[in-house]
Amino acid sequence: MVKLSVVSHFYNHLDKVYEQLERWSQLPPQLIPFVEFILVDDFSDKEFVPPKTPLNLRCFRVDSDVEWNISGSRNLGIFNATGEWTLVFDIDQKLTYQAIPVILANMQKLDKSALHYLRAEDSWDDINKVKAEFHTNSFLFNTQKFKNIGMYDEDFAGHYGYEDLYVPIMWEKNGGTKTLLREPFFFEGNLNFKTENLSRDLSRNDAVVKQKLLMLSQHQGKGAVRPTHFLRFQWHELT
Repeated sequence: MVKLSVVSHFYNHLDKVYEQLERWSQLPPQLIPFVEFILVDDFSDKEFVPPKTPLNLRCFRVDSDVEWNISGSRNLGIFNATGEWTLVFDIDQKLTYQAIPVILANMQKLDKSALHYLRAEDSWDDINKVKAEFHTNSFLFNTQKFKNIGMYDEDFAGHYGYEDLYVPIMWEKNGGTKTLLREPFFFEGNLNFKTENLSRDLSRNDAVVKQKLLMLSQHQGKGAVRPTHFLRFQWHELT
């Protein structure tokens, strides 16, 4: 029975994706039945071919060309997740080898109402230009709770920024809490690559997030405001 769904997405850099799969394949054999790995190919130039692997691996491809479709890609993976818990992170972030075993061993102790950040050995706060304790775009959460709260807001798709920072705001506005899992380190370094040839202009999504925060403040005490209209693109499962 699957207990944990591990979700990540990518755009190009297929060699690095295969490198991640090699790392994930080091999962102890006795734990493989309890974990599913879900990869979402966000319209890469060359279609990803799933390799033969001992892992329980499911792969999906976005068939629509949507720039910065991080929210949509993550939603696609989460919608298809079957584990009670889901771990999402960027494809360039390296899980430590003990991360998944520790999560599985302590799953019954996790708070289903909490959005869990995970301590990272090498993380950087780009806003304040200081070393950070965790990646702000990596979360562990109860899958059904996340779906009930509203998933990623795809209004941010098509432009750069803010989709990950808006998630904890929505989570707390809908009655959830946040916490940091400190021991052990769950991430170590990264694979040193990033999305290229796309604009990183924040102005459009900066205006979007300000509008959404204003709406949330005006809606206090009147029930929760949740994102709507999910998976605004064509997609298929790779076999």
